[in-house]
Amino acid sequence: MDETIYLFSARLLSFLAGFLFVLGIKFFLANRKKDGPWSDPRLPFTFRGFPNEIKLFKDTVGTGLRQRFPAKSAKIERDLKLAALPMDAGDVFGTQLLWSLILGICGIVFMLLLNMDGSYVVTAFLIAGFIGWLIPIVQIQNLAEERQNSIRRALPFSIDLITSAMVGGLDFSAAVRYYVEHSAACPLTQEFGVTLKMLELGKNRNDALKAMAERLGIDEFRSLVNAIVQGTEMGASITDTLRINAEEMRRVRVAAAERKAQRAPSLMMIPMALFIMPSVFIIIFVPIYLRVQASGMAGMF
Repeated sequence: MDETIYLFSARLLSFLAGFLFVLGIKFFLANRKKDGPWSDPRLPFTFRGFPNEIKLFKDTVGTGLRQRFPAKSAKIERDLKLAALPMDAGDVFGTQLLWSLILGICGIVFMLLLNMDGSYVVTAFLIAGFIGWLIPIVQIQNLAEERQNSIRRALPFSIDLITSAMVGGLDFSAAVRYYVEHSAACPLTQEFGVTLKMLELGKNRNDALKAMAERLGIDEFRSLVNAIVQGTEMGASITDTLRINAEEMRRVRVAAAERKAQRAPSLMMIPMALFIMPSVFIIIFVPIYLRVQASGMAGMF
């Protein structure tokens, strides 16, 4: 029995060592070229490690899946837009196919090392392939959510700074430029930089702000843009509109934090039920069971 365990461990470690070595070389070679959409440091290894293979899967199958499932493709491209990643749904489908195949093969090899039957091999391939299919899309969604949260945190301060600059005598474009130049680099400064370029190219302020709201996908900023557009049409002061909406954004953030705090007790029930309560039951009932067994009454149960 011990010899079988040692042999299996040696095979598993040998396979993992070779697999990780090949992955490391591939990742190093893939990142030698620092230009292109795959060089974005925010992209996880699942995308940056295999750009050529992903492109191959995209050209063969990914583009067809993009046309076959337009609703799913639109949702993926929306997440890519919110995450500001220069890719399309075909790239994501190609990545999903690639990692489904990689993890599926790993599942097959693992079951073969355990000398399992064919049914277990097929099950491991399906489960591992399904996990590989989910990983890229979950990572894209997480990147989009993180970027939106970063923008939400920076919005009130940015609006206050732009408002102060406008009160000091600058127009809207100059105030936005002042914010972009005197603030630390973040997703919001990048988006305001894009809006500033649109304004410099002669686009209307309202249209540029609407385009920015569409890129961000944040309800608070969309409400701000609608208020600015309506205030402009009615001749209201834009500085007052900005100041009021900045305070409203802070109230929305506080309300969201309070909702998360109220959800904490219910969320804590899950780890308590899984980890704490079994330990409590073991501590309470095991001594009782041992005493019953020692007293000779165990046969009654």
